[in-house]
Amino acid sequence: MSHPTPQLTLFVTFHVQPSKIEAWKEAHRPVWAACAAEPECILFDVFHDPAKPGVFRLVEVWSESREWFETKQLTKPYYDTLWEKSKPTWEKEVEIEYFERLGEGGSYKGSYLEGMKRMA
Repeated sequence: MSHPTPQLTLFVTFHVQPSKIEAWKEAHRPVWAACAAEPECILFDVFHDPAKPGVFRLVEVWSESREWFETKQLTKPYYDTLWEKSKPTWEKEVEIEYFERLGEGGSYKGSYLEGMKRMA
């Protein structure tokens, strides 16, 4: 069973120098908010690896295609200042993986959403 509308999911992994984690977060917070405010953004969440404090993964779900994401979303002006501020904090290049949501087998409990803001 597939989901009726396209749902592109990105897994974006950052390897941040441990001494620069706060600088990395400061660079990213405005962009996280800007992405979440985009009408095509269905979900935006940030994770970290407790065993490796400098490893972060963003999970983004968009209602458009990869082509749209790369040609429309990634060209938004707020990314320009992000990369300028973020790249000096990295240990290695960012990794971006693209997946399409099947919708089959998906479920969640309300507690998953605790601490999150509801998007419009």
